Amino acid sequence: MALRNTIMIFLVAVACLGVCSGASSSEAAHSGVVHKVGDSVGWSILGDYKKWASTKEFHVGDTLLFAYNKEYHNLMEVNGEDYQSCNAKSPLALYAAGLDSIPLDKPGDYYFMCGRNFEPYWYAMTLKEPGHCQAGQKLHVKVIEPISDHNSVASPTAAPAPH
Repeated sequence: MALRNTIMIFLVAVACLGVCSGASSSEAAHSGVVHKVGDSVGWSILGDYKKWASTKEFHVGDTLLFAYNKEYHNLMEVNGEDYQSCNAKSPLALYAAGLDSIPLDKPGDYYFMCGRNFEPYWYAMTLKEPGHCQAGQKLHVKVIEPISDHNSVASPTAAPAPH
């Protein structure tokens, strides 16, 4: 009888440990990472954002931090088609603070670009790539669901009753 009570207490403790240790949704368990876009280069025409993004994994709950000189750059969130063509005419969102924090709140593709052109205009026309986006100042990230931060605990099974 004492052994059976000890086993039951152990099973209840293991079950409670699984519930109390955060065995909840994976979104709640993911604390979120802040990714400074371009690392030390920041958001500028000098960055290789395709390479930068390829070294990262982006999850729901993470944040992108864009740091740039607002006199020369801006930040636009665009759709995939406008990203490919560097079309700055109809952004989904426009940011120009110089330090913009973008929460990644759902899975999927996110597209960003700088909508500025090189100045002065006559100089821009002499270049093969007159806009910052065309020169490579654009970013595509694929956001996935967060990976659960907890270890799963097997559900306890009741000990068979003695005969």
